[in-house]
Amino acid sequence: MYKAIIIEDEQKAADMLEGMLKDINPEIIIVEKCPDLPSGVRSIKKHRPYIVFLDIELPIYSGIQLLDFFDAEDVDFKIIFTTAYNQYALRAFEMSAVDYLLKPIQEPQLRAAIAKTFKVNGSGSVSQLPVLKQNFIEDANKKMVLPVANGYEIFNLKDIIYLKAEGSYTQIVSVNNSMLASKNLKHFQFILEGTGNFFRIHRSIIVNIHYSKKLLRDETAFLILENGSKLPVANDRVDGLLELLRNS
Repeated sequence: MYKAIIIEDEQKAADMLEGMLKDINPEIIIVEKCPDLPSGVRSIKKHRPYIVFLDIELPIYSGIQLLDFFDAEDVDFKIIFTTAYNQYALRAFEMSAVDYLLKPIQEPQLRAAIAKTFKVNGSGSVSQLPVLKQNFIEDANKKMVLPVANGYEIFNLKDIIYLKAEGSYTQIVSVNNSMLASKNLKHFQFILEGTGNFFRIHRSIIVNIHYSKKLLRDETAFLILENGSKLPVANDRVDGLLELLRNS
């Protein structure tokens, strides 16, 4: 038996999730459904669940404040966030590499999320909660978390120089290192939209314009970066890049 808690302020949504879980895996037992974060915290401390289904938008306290109520050594449960569609929220989730489900929750996505919790050792998304909280609250110093073989690689967005498509993978070049991420460039474009300094200069390249040094224009345009990289700029992207550079 795997004990689970649902922290959700909409009773109908909580009941529906409980019913879906019974159909998917009868060994997952909902020990309590809580309408807000304080009652959820009390329930977690009482029942010590295997997994917590946590709504982000709760009355008084947000779901991302959960760890404010725990000491690090007391956190031994997994979290799956539930949220209504919001591009800003989804970017924060994707940037922080935490598990989430979009409302209304669909059975295939719930099955996949449950399966993932049984595959991942440790407390899963809990370790990324501080980064998620920062990415929700702060405009500056945002971070991006990428799973690697032995844990997670954490990048400060301001330290990323450029990203380049490598088939279905993406090379991420930062001031400190370079790594190959198992996500395509479109994934990172979604994450980085609206973060200010990032611009897709070519179908295969996203650049942090903060590191721009010189723009060369001839038959083909190139952007020279402070680290010496020379990157092609698509003709239809030159004007947009120039405007962004002037306004940065």
